[in-house]
Amino acid sequence: MNIKYAGNIILLFFTSLASSLFAQQPVEFSASTDAKQVVVGGYFEVSFTLENAQGSNFQPPAFKNFNLLSGPNQSISTSSFNGKWTRTLTYSYNLQPKKTGKFTIAPASIEVDGKKLTTNPLSIEVVKGKDNTASTQEELEEQIETEIYIEAIPSSIEARVGEQIILDYKIYTTKQVESYNPLNELDYAGFFAEDLRSYNSQVLKEVINGIQYSTKIIKKVALFPQQAGILEIPPLRMQVAVASPNQTKRRRSIFSYPDLIRIQVATKMLNINVRDLPDNPPVSFSGAVGHYTMEARTNSRQINTNDAFSIQLSVNGDGDLKLVQAPDLMLGDSFEIFDTKVVAENALVAQQGRFVGKKVFDYLITPKYPGRFKLKPKFTYYDVDSLRYLTLESEPLAISIAQGDQSKAVIPKNDETTATLKGIMKTANWQEKSTPLFGSPIFYILLGLPLLLLGGAYLYKQYQLKLLNVDTEALRRQRANKVALKRLETANTFLKENKSRLFYDEVSRAMLDYVSDKLNIPFSKMSKDNVRDKLLELKVSETPIQQFIHVIKTSEMALFAGKDNSSAMQDVYQQAVEVVSGVEAELING
Repeated sequence: MNIKYAGNIILLFFTSLASSLFAQQPVEFSASTDAKQVVVGGYFEVSFTLENAQGSNFQPPAFKNFNLLSGPNQSISTSSFNGKWTRTLTYSYNLQPKKTGKFTIAPASIEVDGKKLTTNPLSIEVVKGKDNTASTQEELEEQIETEIYIEAIPSSIEARVGEQIILDYKIYTTKQVESYNPLNELDYAGFFAEDLRSYNSQVLKEVINGIQYSTKIIKKVALFPQQAGILEIPPLRMQVAVASPNQTKRRRSIFSYPDLIRIQVATKMLNINVRDLPDNPPVSFSGAVGHYTMEARTNSRQINTNDAFSIQLSVNGDGDLKLVQAPDLMLGDSFEIFDTKVVAENALVAQQGRFVGKKVFDYLITPKYPGRFKLKPKFTYYDVDSLRYLTLESEPLAISIAQGDQSKAVIPKNDETTATLKGIMKTANWQEKSTPLFGSPIFYILLGLPLLLLGGAYLYKQYQLKLLNVDTEALRRQRANKVALKRLETANTFLKENKSRLFYDEVSRAMLDYVSDKLNIPFSKMSKDNVRDKLLELKVSETPIQQFIHVIKTSEMALFAGKDNSSAMQDVYQQAVEVVSGVEAELING
C-alpha cells in the first residue's frame, strides 16, 4: 500500500474520531475580556472562543477607538471531564484605548458546517489614569509600595455558627511581580479552616482610583465559625519582589538577573460577626447550617417483627458537617431505634468555589407490630439564604412487616400457650413426690426470693433517685469528667498512630464537651470569655483556667494549621489530662 495513501487514511480516521467525540457536545462561540474598565495608555486582552467545533473564515471586529498591540494569537486545547471531551479554539488580541469614554466591541463571526456564528458584543469603559511620575529611586520605591497591595475579601462579614465563609486573598499590582512569599502562618481562631486548592487564578484588569491594576487571587480559604461572637482574622503578611524600574537596560541572558525591589505588604485585620441560630428549632434539626440535600434508603422492605432493618440517611451540604448530628427520625411507637452511628463522612470537595461534603447516618431499627408502613425520614437545616429552618422529607419508604416467631416475641395474655401451661399445672400432683420440700410454702418462698430481691433493689434505686432529685443535667455534670477522660484516651490512641488531625480534634472536643456538660453552657454559645467567667464564678483559681484555655487554643491552632509534631502532641495530651483533672478537683473541693 502506498505510504502516503495509508497516512491519509490514518489522518482521516483520527479526524473522524475527534469529530464524533466533540459532536456530542454543544457548539458555543463567545467573546470575553480580562477587563471591564481600563485607563488611557493601559492595555487589555479580548478573546474569541469556539468550543466543540472546527470553524473557518474567522472575522474579527474592526476594534474602532483602540490600537492593536498584538494579535490574533491563536491557541487550541482539548480536555476531558467525566468522559466528555471539549475542544477549544481561541483567538486573542491585546488592545490599547485611544481616548476616554464607554465603547462597544462589535461581535466577531466564524463559519461552522456552513452556518455563520457570531459572538456577543463587549462593553469597555476607558477612564483617565492617575499621574504616577517619579524621579528618584526613593520616590520609585514609595510609589511601588502604594501600587502593590493585598486584600483579604470575605464572602460575608456576618454569618451563623457553622456557615461557610469564603475568604479570598487578592493581590493588586501595576508592576511585573517576580515572586511573592508569605511571612507568617495564619491563625483562624474560632474557625475550622480548609484551603481551596482549585479556583480561578486568572489575572484580571481592574481600575481603582484612576490606577489600572493587574489582580489575581493568590489564596482561597473556606472558614466555618465554631462559636458566636466577633471573631478576628489576623493580617496576612507577604514579601513581594518586583523588577526595579531604573535597572540598566542591558540584554537579558540566562546568566543575568533583574534588579529586584522587595517590599512587604499585609492585609488589614478583619472582624466577622458570628451569630447564634434562632431559638426553638424544629425537632428534626440537628445542627446543619448552609445549603443541604438529603436522601434516605433502607436495606429491606419486607421483614418480621423479630428482625432488624436499617435506614441510611445521607446529607450533602456546604456547612460544617462536624456540627451535624444524627437527626431524630420520629418513626413513632411502632418502631424502636437501637443503634445510630456515622458510617461515612467524606472529605470536603471543592465545587464551584465552595466546599461541599457528605455525611451518612445508619439507624438500626426493630419493628414492634406487624403491618404496612410508609416511613418518611426528615432532615432540617438552617438555610442561610432564606434565614429560616427548612425541613426536607425523603421519598416514602414502604415497609411490610409480618408477624415473627411467637417464641421470640412478648407473650400476650390469655393466649394458647398460657392456657396450655395452666392445664399442665392443674394435673400435676406435687404431694406425691418423695421430697417433702417440693410443693411446700418454703419451696415457693425460695423460688420467688430472687425476684423479690431484684424488685426491691429497683424500687430502692428509684427511691434514691427521687430523693436526690437527679435530673438529666445533673447526670451530665456528674459524668463530665469521666466522658472527657474517655475522649482523651481516644486522643492518646490517635497520638500513638501519629494521626495529628484526629488527635487535635478529639482533644478539642474533650475540652469543650467537658465545659459544656460541667458548666451547663450550650455548645453553640461557648467562647473563651464565658468559659473563663463561669469558672471564676465557681471559685476555680486563675492558673488552671489559663491552662484550660491555652490547651483549647493550642488544639485549634494545630488543627487549623495542620501541625503534626509528635512531641508537641504529647505535651498537649499531658496538659489536657492534667488541666481537666485539676479543674475537676477544684470544683469538687470548692
